[in-house]
Amino acid sequence: MTGLIGLGVLLLPFGLRIWYVERSMRRNGVRVVATCVDHIYEGNSANPRRLVCTGTTADGRSMRWNVDADPDSFPRVGEPIDLVYDAHYPGQAERWTEKKSPVSLGVGWTSLAVLLIAAGTLVMLLG
Repeated sequence: MTGLIGLGVLLLPFGLRIWYVERSMRRNGVRVVATCVDHIYEGNSANPRRLVCTGTTADGRSMRWNVDADPDSFPRVGEPIDLVYDAHYPGQAERWTEKKSPVSLGVGWTSLAVLLIAAGTLVMLLG
């Protein structure tokens, strides 16, 4: 079925890009304590979806990051927040947490794309 192959080919670059960014963050991540300066609300939610944080990188640059809000805790404006940023791309940051899944989102999307391509190829060869 060419639809499966097409869908797999479309998903593959996205999965590989997400995998690359996650791997770079894991290898080059620098932990920093930033300050929450604003909340970003989306839709009719009572809780913020994203946080605006400011902090200083290891080389002394002042940065401003938009990071996902963790449903477990919403820091108030002015409170410190632990972030990790990629030393090669300091504009990218995320909330720091010790519980990281061994299977990342990038690995999952890439695996799904390869599986779709393989299934589509198999269906075409057998059918």
